Amino acid sequence: MTPGYVTFRLGEREFATPLAEVREVVRLTGLQVLPGMEPPLVGVIQLRGNPLPVLDVRSLDRRGSDQTPGDVLVVVRNGEPCGIAVDTVTAVRGAGELHSTNEGSVGALPGYVVEVLRDATGPVMLVDLERLVASLELARA
Repeated sequence: MTPGYVTFRLGEREFATPLAEVREVVRLTGLQVLPGMEPPLVGVIQLRGNPLPVLDVRSLDRRGSDQTPGDVLVVVRNGEPCGIAVDTVTAVRGAGELHSTNEGSVGALPGYVVEVLRDATGPVMLVDLERLVASLELARA
């Protein structure tokens, strides 16, 4: 059983990923865009003096806007630290706070959705962050 989840918002939807996959959460500030970067790679931020590449999985209409900059899930991708920008991280939740809907297959949902969970406010999509980023890279290709 997963010991917990990090929940976050992308647009109006609530998502979750296993807590074990997230090293930390930081605010998306000081993003430096470098020449030649292509989405979903949008730039780098400084994390304790080290550059951290940031991949943006937020909706395309939010990128580059003057709205709240968002949060960054720091994960390990291909053996290296990497940031994944989301609209906002909402909580760290224990495994008992999100329940399986037992609604059967998630086949009609995007491939990065592993399971549909539920809390008191509604559905929460459990996602595989690696598959989510890969789907953006494939869409760009």
